[in-house]
Amino acid sequence: MSQEIGQSSIDFAQDLTEVPSVLRYSDILKVGSPLADLQYHTLIPSNGNSYGPQQQIRIPFNVPTDSFCNLKGAYIKFRVNNTTASATGATTPGKIALDPFAGVGAIIDTWRIHSGTGALIEEIQHYNAIYALMTSLTPPAHTQSSLNIMDGTSEAALTQQSTCGAGSAGVVDEAARVSILRTKSKTFTHVPMSGLFQSDRLCPLGFASGTAYIEITLPQAATPFIADSDEASAVSWTISNVELHVPVLRMSPEFNNSFRGLLASGLPISWHSSSFHNVQTNIASGSVGNTTLTMATRKRSVKSVITMFRKSTDTNDQKVDSVSARKSLGITEYNYTIGGLKLPSKNVAIANTADNVDLGEVYANLVGCLSNIGNIYSSTAMNADTFIVADETGTVASKVAYALDLESYGSSSVQSGKNLANSGLPLNFECNLGSGTANMASSADVLVDCFLLHDVVYQLSGLDGNITSSA
Repeated sequence: MSQEIGQSSIDFAQDLTEVPSVLRYSDILKVGSPLADLQYHTLIPSNGNSYGPQQQIRIPFNVPTDSFCNLKGAYIKFRVNNTTASATGATTPGKIALDPFAGVGAIIDTWRIHSGTGALIEEIQHYNAIYALMTSLTPPAHTQSSLNIMDGTSEAALTQQSTCGAGSAGVVDEAARVSILRTKSKTFTHVPMSGLFQSDRLCPLGFASGTAYIEITLPQAATPFIADSDEASAVSWTISNVELHVPVLRMSPEFNNSFRGLLASGLPISWHSSSFHNVQTNIASGSVGNTTLTMATRKRSVKSVITMFRKSTDTNDQKVDSVSARKSLGITEYNYTIGGLKLPSKNVAIANTADNVDLGEVYANLVGCLSNIGNIYSSTAMNADTFIVADETGTVASKVAYALDLESYGSSSVQSGKNLANSGLPLNFECNLGSGTANMASSADVLVDCFLLHDVVYQLSGLDGNITSSA
């Protein structure tokens, strides 16, 4: 018996042997099939040329019939025009500056994609707020290089903090921020943080019925920018020269006929991605101690949940980085209750006193949502000095957000998040709010944004050619 086991072990080990790729000199580079012709298309809005605060930009996907779009390689290009009125006696009249972490991503308040029949495929409310957090969770080098060039984010990613007002704040730091002088313009390039755009599959928009389109809702005037403290006039701006640049692939007629034949058989074409869903609530002024926030959602596979807090009046204040000026609320412990189950079983504790600073568990849960715990090659634009600030009535804000990873099989290709679709119970965030200046909710109303990162399946129907999403 032992002899048979020994022989089986040898056979198994032999089956696992392979010549390393660095020694395989006979490998021949293969030709991609089917052959495809690549072209870059520039798509423009259908509802005007210039847009102001709280207006909408609609960009139709006018792509050739029988074509595929590489949306992961797409980007939006547009011009920001500073139309702020001059202020008498100001040293730098009318100058405005971009959010240090969201850059021009701050001008997208709501991101929507509609199918050719008008059905909603994707919606991310307060897109600018979650985008600011996601850029804060990227390595500082990425922020100060790629995002600085394309989005206009701050070069000083690690030490930069968002301005949160306190009366006279809002001075534009030209050394660290991208600013625009009055009557001047700057052009930026933004890569959409969208589930449909960030899918690893080509999108068969050229085979769909009708014309799908993007709908971008712009925020209030003072939300995306801050003005110099010596600026007496209200911030004013417009967006123009909007272009969506999309790589488009066209296959051979034989492949297109085969693909259409597959659709005609009634078999749907499906592909997977992940997107954000926003749920909002409020905390009333004067709130301290134990607090439970109840939010309703019905997503089938929630990969992670992220909760952030902003002072309600900050969201349209030209002296505040409205989308990235987050508050810690002096929270000393928190947990989530999802489908009646408390997660984690022991509350996440936070110690942030002069003689005892322990923010690591909160940070670990935040980066854990990106599967980055233990990755020695990853980093973020956060450190101990900027993650949580002690005085929330001051002039700088915290970078903190409270999060929890809910995915059973992280970094996998299966849907393994928490299923809230069939649950009659809500999503609760339970926390212990601090007191004094460490808790903004003790003296002001606070806006709560809860973002759910969830799996989504897009489907092209073979019966009517309509693109739908299932989440």
